[in-house]
Amino acid sequence: MQLEVMKVRKWNTALVLTALLLFFSIQSVSAQTTDVKYIDVPNHHWAKNEIMQLDEMKVITGNFDMQFHPETPLTKGQVAVSLSKIFGSELLDKSYGFSDITWGSDKGRFALTAVKNGWIQPSSPGYFGFDEPVTKTELWEAFNTAFKLEKDIGKVLSTSWPSSSDRATLQNIPVYTFPQIEEFLHYGDSIVSRAYFSKALHGILVKTNRIKQSKHYTLSAPVESDTYITSVPETYLGNVPFSTHPLYLRSEEAFEYKDFTQTNYGFSRDSTYTYAVGNEGAEIKLTVRDLPNKDVFVFSELTNPTETSITVEVLQKEQNIARFDLFRYDRYPLMRENTDLADADMTTYPTGVLRFIKTDGTVEERMIGQAYQSKQLSLRYDNGEQSVSRELLDERENFSYALAGKTLLSSYTLQANTGEIADHWYVDSDEQLFNSKEDIFKWMRETSQNHKKRNKWYTADGSYNKLADSTEPMPITGQNYGRTLLMLKEDRALTLYHENKGRYFENLVYNAFVNLKNFKQDKDYWETEVTSTYLKNLYDIHAPFIDTRFNEQIALFYYKIGGEFGIPSANEPLRDYADLLVSQQQKGNINRVASDAFYIADYFPINQKVTTHTSMNHALGGMNILLMSYQEFGDWRYLQTARNIQRAITYQKDKWIRDNGDIWYKISPESKFEGDDYKHLTLEDLIESYQLWQRIDPSQLPTLKQLIISKATFLSNEKLGYTTKIKKGLKKIGLYEYLPEGDEVTDAL
Repeated sequence: MQLEVMKVRKWNTALVLTALLLFFSIQSVSAQTTDVKYIDVPNHHWAKNEIMQLDEMKVITGNFDMQFHPETPLTKGQVAVSLSKIFGSELLDKSYGFSDITWGSDKGRFALTAVKNGWIQPSSPGYFGFDEPVTKTELWEAFNTAFKLEKDIGKVLSTSWPSSSDRATLQNIPVYTFPQIEEFLHYGDSIVSRAYFSKALHGILVKTNRIKQSKHYTLSAPVESDTYITSVPETYLGNVPFSTHPLYLRSEEAFEYKDFTQTNYGFSRDSTYTYAVGNEGAEIKLTVRDLPNKDVFVFSELTNPTETSITVEVLQKEQNIARFDLFRYDRYPLMRENTDLADADMTTYPTGVLRFIKTDGTVEERMIGQAYQSKQLSLRYDNGEQSVSRELLDERENFSYALAGKTLLSSYTLQANTGEIADHWYVDSDEQLFNSKEDIFKWMRETSQNHKKRNKWYTADGSYNKLADSTEPMPITGQNYGRTLLMLKEDRALTLYHENKGRYFENLVYNAFVNLKNFKQDKDYWETEVTSTYLKNLYDIHAPFIDTRFNEQIALFYYKIGGEFGIPSANEPLRDYADLLVSQQQKGNINRVASDAFYIADYFPINQKVTTHTSMNHALGGMNILLMSYQEFGDWRYLQTARNIQRAITYQKDKWIRDNGDIWYKISPESKFEGDDYKHLTLEDLIESYQLWQRIDPSQLPTLKQLIISKATFLSNEKLGYTTKIKKGLKKIGLYEYLPEGDEVTDAL
């Protein structure tokens, strides 16, 4: 008999809650038009009015990914939070503690309040059950205790139960039918959804005069991109403490804060947040790079050493969006010279520029990169040194979005399978990255035409680019990518910044200085980290080694524009590299021509003892560095070493010139001239040398003039064209009549 009473009591509880749900669904008396807040509570949702009004009152809330999950089970913790917000919460009491809740947290305070007031009972002694679902019986008992409704049950039932005609007019909610007693006894006490809870709680607040007037909302329609995926209730969400813009993580795998580091470069600062994903060693690292102009790079790297695939989304939310546009790169077809997978650079270009028009009329822009899946490659040698690179597995667009009212949520999905690394990047600005749409499209068009010469795959440690097939380790696919020092410099971005002061190009140059600093770390010089099998076969040298050309170009990069960009000690790389060149005579890294003339070798192995060849472009580049250093610092050693190199070129100028007028690429340690030279690069170097000696010692000019005329004539005969730098240089030194025939290009070949 006692059992039957308990069952009837459960039946009455369900009856009361369902009656409340139906009654309060038709008590909307005021109309209000507003922006939709949650993409899963649209205008046609049956509990939208109650959810929206309680959300406005901050009694309930959804997730920061703009989802409310209205049909998911209500939890004990959510009841405790809502009732605590209505009636006030208790101060923390150390005598109360729950093993499933961190003591001192807001959760602990709300749970304590619920227990002390008798609204919710712990699931077991010392265990609250914060995330456990609530049944209709438990919810009614919580309402009954909190609002003291026991004496008014009959009145509530009589006034809340709608008539048949009322039910026929109900819209936006399902029509509830009561089960027979046998059905209820069979299925037991059902759990409550979040929408059901919102409906019932709102009704009680109206009935108890805590809500003076119900609101009716006409909601704007949410908008989602075709590829946007809504989260499931079991998804883990977390915010990253990034102050400039709200930044979040979302994954079906649990993740936990692991580490935070900050690196100050004097002009820029990296803040790196690391989170463990799952419990088997996977992690995601987010690096926020603050630039001097207040723009930021955001780099994401997901590393997965586990046996299962892992997916993590990086979310960013923008408020007060009146409208937005995505200007896509793929409006311009990629001009790919080679589509053979083993040889071609299979990367393309970034996704595009996302432009926000804010409600106050201001314009903000974000350059969005693509996601890159790769595997780390490493080849270790007998002496413990190694060559490192990455095998590119996939490049994919990972941007999607959801728009709720004036709030835009951007999603950037990273997926890494077993043993893989997934990278993504974007540049965020509160200003326009480009001066106009025309400038955006011009850069996109140029990138599509010169995609091999433009960085696309950015990481916090530098950009990755396709390596030559003469590198190791080499994957079977041929898709070998590495950090190449010359590409880190962003020469083209610098040129365009000087032309139009575009903010995006300024950001790329700032980023280049950070990447160069990170690449060098605490070493004296920039060491190439990938082995060239060409050099290995010739001289048996491997990574790491010093490439004189790379270090020369980096030193010039710092020297010429470091001061303009506020880089600390910008002249020091020039001095350091000049000192390195001077020291090579004593170390034996030279190819001697006469007692007073020699070339410095192209490459200096770090631990191996070998002298390599000297190419004309390396010899000229090193000599130019020495002359600039002499002008800057006045050290006679720099001028003396430069004279040694120039004399070697003068003594052998006729040997350097080939029968067709071109310049030989290199002179071997055995004094043999050989190899096809670059099309334009060496001519640029010759013109630079001419300008430097013109200021220091004009007696050196005849040799350089002869070589310039010969090289330029060869280019003209072959219709190989010229670079913009060659055109300006020839005009400056009075040899414009030798401008080669053919097309003008921006990048030296």
